[in-house]
Amino acid sequence: MMEALKKVKAELGEEAVILDSGKVTENGNSYYEVVAAIEEREDQLEPPSPSVQNFQELETADLESLKRDLLEIKKDIKLLLEKNKVKGEKYSYLFKEGVPEEIVQLLEEADKPIKDFLFEKLSQKGVCPFSKVQLFIGEPGVGKTTTIFKMAFWLRLKKNSKVMVLNSDNYKIGGKEQALRLSQLLEIPFSQIDWEDFEEKYKVFSKNFDYILIDTPSLGKKFSLYELTEIEQRFPFVRFHLVLRASENAKNLLNLWEEIKKLPIENITLTFLDKLYSGFSLFWILHPEFPFPSFASTGERIPEDFERLEYENFLRYLLKGTEKFLT
Repeated sequence: MMEALKKVKAELGEEAVILDSGKVTENGNSYYEVVAAIEEREDQLEPPSPSVQNFQELETADLESLKRDLLEIKKDIKLLLEKNKVKGEKYSYLFKEGVPEEIVQLLEEADKPIKDFLFEKLSQKGVCPFSKVQLFIGEPGVGKTTTIFKMAFWLRLKKNSKVMVLNSDNYKIGGKEQALRLSQLLEIPFSQIDWEDFEEKYKVFSKNFDYILIDTPSLGKKFSLYELTEIEQRFPFVRFHLVLRASENAKNLLNLWEEIKKLPIENITLTFLDKLYSGFSLFWILHPEFPFPSFASTGERIPEDFERLEYENFLRYLLKGTEKFLT
């Protein structure tokens, strides 16, 4: 090996660089192999291309300016990557909080502060009318009967209106007794009805009352979409009022809406708003097809825990517990 290295230096000079070396065996004979090279001298190099020559001729000031521009570009790229990373984490957080995918998509496409986005979407829904005859519908456990009497008392107190509550629920155990007890406590006129004689009773009630609120059985097998459609066809002057539990899973609510959205649903009342720990649970209401919620029930007290919803106060519920996302 020492002899091989001497030959390298003798042929290539002291500046030779050893790239590889080793012992090889070929046809029973052993050899020492050394791979070496030397750097080319400047006079051996090809002349620089015109672009390189021009670059070399740049003034010092131009080089400094170019350097600053490159640093700015590097900084912008870094900020963009960090922003996208944070943005991705935020939207992932929304999914975890149960916000429907289509709403997350709308928020992502808007690319604006969440507060501005929410107010804009709510404003687009407009104000829902409030008809004389309202049929209250809802799934079991949403607090429909209590909501009806809360609204009746609110209309009497805030609007100085004459309100009548009718009950068509013949299935709920203790339903009639509960309605009768609330009517006596709040001094709200109340009557049990059957749909076969409703039209005759309506002619009398409509002359004496400003609003007629009708309670119904909970949505299910005994009171289905078929019955609701039949009521709509027989009594076209009746408008539907949907009562929803605010803490319900968004997917379940969207599925329910798909089933009943063809009905003349004029208003929505949200119950159990006081049970929400985060406004993200309400983001499903931003779906373009949903009407703006008209009322909110936030507790057991009457009428303190019942309010008419406007854009500003509903925005307060939507922003509840969203500080982590906002920051």
